[in-house]
Amino acid sequence: MTVAGAVRLQHGTQVWLDDEIHTVTGVTDDGVRLRSESGSWTVIGVGHLLADPTFHPCDGEADPADEGTAEHSTSTRKLWLDAAALFDKLSDKQLEELQRAQEHLLEMTTGFRSGNPEDTSSGEPKPEYAPDVSLAQRVRSKARELGYSEQQMWRRLRRWREEGPWGLVDRRSHRPSDPLAGVDPRLIDAIITQHYVTEEDDSTGSLNRLRRRVERRLVDVHGPGTVKMPAQKSFNRYVAALLPGRYTTGPATTRQSVANRPTGHYQPIAASRPGELVMIDTSWLDVRAYDPVEDVVYSADLTIAIDVCTRALLGWRLVPKGTKGVDAGLVIADAMMPEPMRPGWPEGLRHRMLRLPCEPLLAQDERFAAASARPVVFPEKIVIDHGKAFASQAVKNVCRRYGITIQDTRKYRPTDKPQVEAAFKTIRSQFSEHIAGYKGNHVVHRGRDVDAAARWTIEELEEFFAEYVVAVYQRRWHKGLVLPGFPEIKLSPNDAYRLAVHRCGYIAAPRDPNLFLELLPIHWCAITNRRIQKDYLHYSAPIMGTHNGSKSPYTQANGAWPIRYDPRDMTQVYFHDPYTGVWHTLRWTHALTGLEPFTDITLREVKQELRERGRDPQDQEAVLDALLDLQNRTDAAEASTARSRRARARDAERARAAARDKARTELADSAADAPAKEPHLRAVPPPPADDEEEITIDFDSLPSYEVWGGRPEKDDAT
Repeated sequence: MTVAGAVRLQHGTQVWLDDEIHTVTGVTDDGVRLRSESGSWTVIGVGHLLADPTFHPCDGEADPADEGTAEHSTSTRKLWLDAAALFDKLSDKQLEELQRAQEHLLEMTTGFRSGNPEDTSSGEPKPEYAPDVSLAQRVRSKARELGYSEQQMWRRLRRWREEGPWGLVDRRSHRPSDPLAGVDPRLIDAIITQHYVTEEDDSTGSLNRLRRRVERRLVDVHGPGTVKMPAQKSFNRYVAALLPGRYTTGPATTRQSVANRPTGHYQPIAASRPGELVMIDTSWLDVRAYDPVEDVVYSADLTIAIDVCTRALLGWRLVPKGTKGVDAGLVIADAMMPEPMRPGWPEGLRHRMLRLPCEPLLAQDERFAAASARPVVFPEKIVIDHGKAFASQAVKNVCRRYGITIQDTRKYRPTDKPQVEAAFKTIRSQFSEHIAGYKGNHVVHRGRDVDAAARWTIEELEEFFAEYVVAVYQRRWHKGLVLPGFPEIKLSPNDAYRLAVHRCGYIAAPRDPNLFLELLPIHWCAITNRRIQKDYLHYSAPIMGTHNGSKSPYTQANGAWPIRYDPRDMTQVYFHDPYTGVWHTLRWTHALTGLEPFTDITLREVKQELRERGRDPQDQEAVLDALLDLQNRTDAAEASTARSRRARARDAERARAAARDKARTELADSAADAPAKEPHLRAVPPPPADDEEEITIDFDSLPSYEVWGGRPEKDDAT
């Protein structure tokens, strides 16, 4: 059955009806049986189907009678353009001509140029356009008046009635542009498939190579000579229309980065209170670090934690390239602890300058009295990627310890954590590129001899970066921070934190000085012969005699004791006595006084060297001799290599960071010299005893936030 000569209704034909595609499943003499995509069935008469305004054939449907022919029929894409947008591009002259054309048609059909009998001009209606004159006579008169033929006038009238004013516009200068009109859909599918399947991850090639590969794909799928390949220029035009902004023949890194973008629309990630969502990530610092002792230059990694609500940088760790799990875990701990002031910093950078409503209470905590103006939050949820350091046990320990939820992002999707990615870009533009030894974020941006310009150690870079965060980043206006209802007020991360504390309150940070030890990785082992064993190394201290041969109170560990170890310094481990609550340091039994700290990486290298020499890696004396020999060899200028010097600088830097973290703890080498247990400093004072004077807080005297904050002085931000 053929309807109106436009579409053949037979089994399998698809048509549009009620804004949904229906498939013909049966045809009778006076009716059609349809099945919609949603699964509903409809039986409708042919007359009712044709009269339905939502009925029209599916675009690009091929006639089944033409199947099997040598030449495949191509689909013609229909464009549904916005008439209002087309009118918006008309010139003033074209609009005047369109207005006159409508007036003529209104006069021809109604007798009045305005179309309204109550709004007439002198002499209207003219005798030839009077209401008692037939439409055919009026069309003939208007055609003579305008110089058109009678057929042209009827066509203009029909288009005007069907399309409105747009039917009177000259279409020659407003034809829609479709670069893929008439292109074989099989060729379109082959170009798109070839790009997404092969070209995205392959090395960059030319359009000539792409055309050859597409042709081979068409031959493999449809057979030789079935699909005709266009000329090279036409093919290039099709690729530009099908793959805009995909860098098919551009840089491979850019092409792969674009491919990682999400397919859906972007949705902002928002948080309503500090700590609700904290993003953590690691990236290389675009500055080369220099070690003057080893006279070697090496790369460094920067790990940061950023609060989404306030955009504040809560914690950071700058380490030699190769971030470990302990570094990522300690960044979370840094976010919950105040950042100490550095020597030489101005008083305007102290924590009290944040002007928090709870400042009188925080002043009783000595940590905040000596802290800088950097927000301290308690993370509720952290967002991490699939990096090995973030999936480590150290990160899981700190999150389990404080009830922090971990949320993983999708692999190779930096858009899942845009705030931290934008922070790295800001750090590069405001900090890294102004430091000697800046190498750029890509090899194409690198200078001729960057290593020769490097002069700062990692310790010095840490000091510079801490000053930049507290003095510049936290006080600088941030475009992502706005005050609801006052979009003209610009906020800095410190301003946003101050407002959030006023609105949501302050959550006290952890006060345990041994937080660093609790975040270290755990090694479960037994205490035998007054010592414990870790990686074939024996560690001991006087406290081991107290628990020698005993089982731990951890029932799930089958009597094993938890030992904390720092991968940055394997010369000592840490033991927590559950009966006294005191932490103890266990030294390696063969560690000499002059032995320098070494990392777990160095220990693995030493043991591998012993195996290659045919010696036992479990022999303590052999391990000690190999360590001393390695340190002596790398210390000798005539025998050192760039690799050995970098390894020595890496160990020294990690040992320095471990010693700095250890200095914040309360350790005892034995129970005898353990300090008396005293209550730790609290951010909120405990309730007073009966014989103590109650603490009275005058809430009227608490400082309030100034709504119209001034911009930081230029000297303070540089």
